[in-house]
Amino acid sequence: MSDFKKSRDLFRELKLKIESERYEEIKSEFVNAIVMLLKEYDTAIYENRFVVGGAVEHIFVALLRALGFESYHAGSKERRSDLIINGVKFSIKTNFKGSGEIRLINKLGKGQISWSEPTIFLISELGLVYGDPVLLKDKTKSTDDAIVINVADIKNFSKNEPQFLIRLNIPVKGDIESPQTVSIDVARSILEKIKSKLLINYLEL
Repeated sequence: MSDFKKSRDLFRELKLKIESERYEEIKSEFVNAIVMLLKEYDTAIYENRFVVGGAVEHIFVALLRALGFESYHAGSKERRSDLIINGVKFSIKTNFKGSGEIRLINKLGKGQISWSEPTIFLISELGLVYGDPVLLKDKTKSTDDAIVINVADIKNFSKNEPQFLIRLNIPVKGDIESPQTVSIDVARSILEKIKSKLLINYLEL
C-alpha cells in the first residue's frame, strides 16, 4: 500500500465536498478571495510573492475548515510542509500563469535533498491538483538550485487522472497596474494599532 494513501484519500474527500452543490457558496468565496488577492498584490513585485503565497495558504486552510476538515497552517517550524489536514502534512504550490515551472524544493545550501511531500498545486485556469513523489516521480527534474516540475506535466497528469483534479475558475494573472505592496499595508496596520496621530499622515499613498 502506498505511503501516500491517506493524503490521496483526503484529496478525494476534498474533491467530493468542493464539487457538491451544498458547498457551492464556500467554493465561490475561495475563488473570489484568490482573484482579489491577485488584483490587490501584483506578484511581479518581488516583495509580494512570498506573502501572497502565504496568504493563499491561510485562505486554503479557512476553506478546509469550512468544509469540515481539521486543518491548520504548519507555521515556520515546518520547513517542508505548509499545512496539516486531519493530521497529514501537505505542501501547497501556486502558479498563476498557467505555464512554466513550479519549484518544489529549493536546494541552495541544503546538500542532497529530494521531494517527499504530498502536494496540492493551485494553478490558474485549471484548479487544484494533487500530486506526490510516486504519482509524479518521472515528471520532476533537478536544476542547480531546485527540484522543479513543469506545469504542462501537471496538466497532462490531471487530464489522465481526473480523480486528482478539482476544477476551479481561477484566471491567469494578467498585467496589473496597481503598485500596491504588502509592506505598505503592514506599515499602515502597525501605525493604526499604536493609534498614530503624526506618522500615519505621512505614509505614501
